[in-house]
Amino acid sequence: MSMVLLIDYSSLLYRAFHSLPETIPMRGVYGFLGMLARLLADRRPERLAIAVDEDWRPAFRVAALPTYKAHRVSDEPDPVAPEEALGRQLLAALGFAVAGARGFEAEDVIATLAARARGAVEVVSGDRDLFALVRDP
Repeated sequence: MSMVLLIDYSSLLYRAFHSLPETIPMRGVYGFLGMLARLLADRRPERLAIAVDEDWRPAFRVAALPTYKAHRVSDEPDPVAPEEALGRQLLAALGFAVAGARGFEAEDVIATLAARARGAVEVVSGDRDLFALVRDP
């Protein structure tokens, strides 16, 4: 049976960035690529999409719930942002399908792709909201 692997780039990039030593240059991208290589070798998907945040705090969610991710708003620059953009370019240059939608988070893209997929879907993310997609075959 064919399997689609949907990966939450933003979630895994942040996880890698904050889990690896600061001495590793581009540690977020480095860690993400390591995870991606292991996933490809272990899962061997027939199709793959890497979903990205085009908006980490979408206006429609803030309008519905003003406190949505409010604890993450900071005047300090995001240390992961430079790596995030470079990593996207690298993934696209390597031929990976990178999917995003203006005004939406990666989890929204993953939910849409999962709903439209035929066959088995596996999602890799640290975002617990995506548990809402789990269903029995």
